[in-house]
Amino acid sequence: MRGLHLTADLYNCRCDAQWLNDMGALGTWARQASEAVGLEVRGELVDGQSVALLLPQSHVCVHTWPGERGATVDVHVASGEGDLSAKARGLMYALVNRFAPEWTEQRSLDRGTEAP
Repeated sequence: MRGLHLTADLYNCRCDAQWLNDMGALGTWARQASEAVGLEVRGELVDGQSVALLLPQSHVCVHTWPGERGATVDVHVASGEGDLSAKARGLMYALVNRFAPEWTEQRSLDRGTEAP
């Protein structure tokens, strides 16, 4: 159950308003960005101001607040299929840059421990 969970809170995003409002376009782009770094996307859910991508034993979630020009991003990858941390970090970099925030708060959490 080991894995890596990356989070980013994005403030004063300077991107085109489309990326904060059009979840269909954001979902398509996020899927392409995930696949570009080598992550397999098995499902996608777009609802309200949220996009969720389902990966094998993992997920990517983006939630936007257009009125505040803000977004939150979660990238969680499990280590069941090898170390995916470089791919997760590459995807987080792409997602953050897509929104062009004035500033961010980012965290990295190692999840789980080795089974006894």
